[in-house]
Amino acid sequence: MSVNEKNQLGQFIPLHYHFQMLSDTPRVQGFKSAIERVVKPHHKVVELGSGTGVLSFFAASQGAKVQSIEFNPALANASRTFLDKNGVGDRVTVIEADASKWSPEEPVDVVVCEMLHSALLREKQVEVIQSFREKHQEKFGVIPIFIPSASLLGVQPVMQDYVFEGYRAEVPLFQSPYHAAKTEEVNKPVVYQIVDYDNAIVEKHDCKATFSFNTASTFNAFRFITKNLLASNSTGSDIWDWHNQHLLFPTPGEISVEAGQNVILKFSYTAGDPIEVITDTMNITIH
Repeated sequence: MSVNEKNQLGQFIPLHYHFQMLSDTPRVQGFKSAIERVVKPHHKVVELGSGTGVLSFFAASQGAKVQSIEFNPALANASRTFLDKNGVGDRVTVIEADASKWSPEEPVDVVVCEMLHSALLREKQVEVIQSFREKHQEKFGVIPIFIPSASLLGVQPVMQDYVFEGYRAEVPLFQSPYHAAKTEEVNKPVVYQIVDYDNAIVEKHDCKATFSFNTASTFNAFRFITKNLLASNSTGSDIWDWHNQHLLFPTPGEISVEAGQNVILKFSYTAGDPIEVITDTMNITIH
């Protein structure tokens, strides 16, 4: 595996980036709540691409036996230390391995995998889960519970301020879904893909989103929204979820739309592709 390939993998994020992830309260609390509701003391749990081991810690705290798979040697060593310090080192086995190739020796009940990125770009969430799921089903005849269970991908036109201290620069940007942003919503989001991790495979998606405008509007960017369904109760009436950061791509100039017109956005990519693939394939038409 080349250095570039390693750097692109979600499971090879260096230790010095993990403070930001550990400090992401909605992320950590969302996974903690989902794991507490899904994982039982008798369960065998696997975490794929475990980083610092925080999600393995939540599972072990439920009394489960956990195998924590991490490709980065420095992270694997650090997580062993952290898990010991947090009192669950005896219930978590940290295994230094490529999560996209590793498979367990015995069936597991729950798999936790957080290699999620906005619009499922860049990181290998789908690839790693598909690989594990297929190996597990072939060896043991069953599919474990996945956390998250699905990702809903949406997009919407927005008006974004691209002036920075008097300097105008239309650049892609990330935006927290949990804090107010200086972004004007021009139309409602459209879901263009639902990724069900019980069935998801790595494949190219030719996506199309249609926005109908009842009033004249102007927009200059598309905001991509990634909502991850972490877990739900048996009736589906209570759902625990977490949103990745929104990802905004500027349009080629401001786009004005008359009342009664439709904007059709087309793009194509495969989960795990570089971020630039969206803008390289984006096509916008007005009817």
